[in-house]
Amino acid sequence: MTALPSSYEAVPYPDFVHPRTNPESIAAMVRLFGVSAACPLGEPCRVLELGCGQAGNLISLASLFPESQFLGVDLSPGHIAAGQLAIDELGMTNIELRQGDLADFPTPGPGDDERAKFDYVLVHGVYSWVPEEARQHILRICRDHLSRRGVALISYNTLPGWQAKGLVREIIQYHGSVHPGEPLQTVREAKRFLADLAESVPDSTGYGKMLREQFQALCQSDEAYLFHEQFEAVNEPRYFHQFISEIEAVDLQFVCESSFAFVPSQSAGIQRRMQSAPLLEREQTIDFLCNRTFRQSLIVRSDSGAQRGREADSDAISELFLSSEVSCFDVDDVPLVDSLPEGEMRIANPDGASATLRGRSTMAVMLRLSQIRPAAESFEQLWQHVLATVAGCEDSNAVRTVLREDLLQLAQVSMVRFHTGPLPLTHAVSAKPQASQLAQWQAARDNVVTSRLHQAIRLDEATRTMIGLCNGENGLEEIITGMMQFVSREGVSLQHEGQPVTDPNLLRTLVAEKVPANLKNLAEMGFLER
Repeated sequence: MTALPSSYEAVPYPDFVHPRTNPESIAAMVRLFGVSAACPLGEPCRVLELGCGQAGNLISLASLFPESQFLGVDLSPGHIAAGQLAIDELGMTNIELRQGDLADFPTPGPGDDERAKFDYVLVHGVYSWVPEEARQHILRICRDHLSRRGVALISYNTLPGWQAKGLVREIIQYHGSVHPGEPLQTVREAKRFLADLAESVPDSTGYGKMLREQFQALCQSDEAYLFHEQFEAVNEPRYFHQFISEIEAVDLQFVCESSFAFVPSQSAGIQRRMQSAPLLEREQTIDFLCNRTFRQSLIVRSDSGAQRGREADSDAISELFLSSEVSCFDVDDVPLVDSLPEGEMRIANPDGASATLRGRSTMAVMLRLSQIRPAAESFEQLWQHVLATVAGCEDSNAVRTVLREDLLQLAQVSMVRFHTGPLPLTHAVSAKPQASQLAQWQAARDNVVTSRLHQAIRLDEATRTMIGLCNGENGLEEIITGMMQFVSREGVSLQHEGQPVTDPNLLRTLVAEKVPANLKNLAEMGFLER
């Protein structure tokens, strides 16, 4: 990593936000595995991101946790300059960017203050994409600069899933080598070549099916991302067990993934093997089952005191907060808003996954979380809600245990998220709603805006305009007037009873009817601070 790839100056890496790099989410996840990490919701933290790119990820985190300090390092001068420009325009003072080589990142001396170390080290989209020497520097920095309670997130491409992607990468690289050109045009031509190949190979063959799947995946990806993913000289996936050997060689230790993996149905033989295998062997077996392509692993120092190979413990949920994005339905698929159904309840998340619940306590918790989404409540608050709403519910450790185990299972299928405290957002629309400074700044410049959930969401112009109007000073009438001005300025045509609306009074009435619901949507997406 001693020479700067000119490709990053010619085609800057996309300024993505990575939700699982949120230190608050990391702290909650490792808590389930017995690790008590610092939590930025309750105490100032120090966060380091290696390979921060244009710092979009780090800027979002610094906005969420203003009492914490953030440092980003990247080799590209263009990335650092773009990130610094955004930081300056936002007036942020808790984030610093440095341009430099990881090889030059200082090694702390024996007398250095532990308080100068980092509570979190984030390495997303770097480890598999750099030479071995740079990977060793990454691991050295994690080992030397993590505090005793610190946690590092390292993402990397994994085998066996990346074998198919690797084959496609070789095809694309070959095409690019014989038809060189401008970087993004090379990506487009390579995609067309892959499409032609996929159309020429019969669906009935495994090879043809693989080509089609990989082509569809490429079509959904940002072109600048594809250029670096497919055409950079280094992209080395590894098996999970190889990654474990690499980190243990430098006195680092695996805790868990940053999120639970969906495990498909298993044969009786695999179930027996999984039950008797230690954690690391089970993790590798899951990759074989899922054909996993990517991991975001959470690791700590070997001298941190973390128990090696510990399982997720549902008892830890008693100390956590919970949130959910699910919607709730009765057996006839009628949406539930206020009361529990007599029989079963179905829940569905935004990705389309669903689950059927039968336990009354679990149903009460999930209905409550759907009512306050995207906000979080503590397990104790939710338990008190259960006691108040479920007739005859026994206030006992046994019932609490069953509820915690149910919630852990729901988290494993992406129905529940865990947190270490209340989230810095509101689910209710106030008299003068306020979007975050970052969201307002982004909405004025781009169609991708970052929420208080540390998620980047693509928005239409009307929604971005409404975010700009949610400045903490405008009330409902001012927001309606602002949206009327937007409709007039942009020539937006509204329909009423199948006819274009031309009457200004009717137009205002229609806009006024839509604004409260749209403000509620902004709150549910996590854009409102209050």
